[in-house]
Amino acid sequence: MKAWGIALSPGPSPKIWERGEEGRSSQGEVGGQEAVVRVCGLVGSPNKGGNVDLLVSEVLRGAGSQGAETLKLYLGELDVMPCQDCGVDPSPEYCLFDDDMAQIYVALTSYDGIVLGSPVYFNTVSAQAKLVIDRCNCLMPCVRQADGSFVFERRVNRRKKGIFIAVAGDPDQEFDTIQRTVKAFFCWANIGLRDMIRCVNPENELGSVRNDREKRNQAFEAGVRMVARENDIYKE
Repeated sequence: MKAWGIALSPGPSPKIWERGEEGRSSQGEVGGQEAVVRVCGLVGSPNKGGNVDLLVSEVLRGAGSQGAETLKLYLGELDVMPCQDCGVDPSPEYCLFDDDMAQIYVALTSYDGIVLGSPVYFNTVSAQAKLVIDRCNCLMPCVRQADGSFVFERRVNRRKKGIFIAVAGDPDQEFDTIQRTVKAFFCWANIGLRDMIRCVNPENELGSVRNDREKRNQAFEAGVRMVARENDIYKE
């Protein structure tokens, strides 16, 4: 029996049962050749060319400079239904809805790195990002065991590196709330948070980070580190 619903933050030590191996990272050698690392950027801002978009691009550019294959998805352009807390086990699929969320599931199950960028709206992620996060509840459902206890069953066993980019307009913005939301999402999707880039745009100017070389370099170097072999994704 599985209990399905909107996932709350699992806390520091949720009981997790691994469903089975899907393979891990594509880093390493396949057939005697080094496999290509794949990194996907998820832009949670509705503004193309804005600071979130530009910083996600810089991370992907850094990863690409190390030979990674990169992909960028604009979440606002995807047709994603809100989670309906349907209470139905969709196995072997991840969800009963057949929509553009399938592209996100592919990224979460086959890529080696995930870069999520979002503006800070009411101290948390944007509506575009939250739609996607809520639809990832089914990646780790709560399952009743034979003894009556419950554990979280992890359905995505591929471990990934993660980078989160948050952009706010208030110079006094606190990022603890949005970071808790993203950490819970990363836990559900089996992503290790390796870098968080905080950017403040008090002028409220679209794309102002173009003039901030230090912040762009920070994002670029985070992308470089994401691909670096010595920064192994299985070391916590």
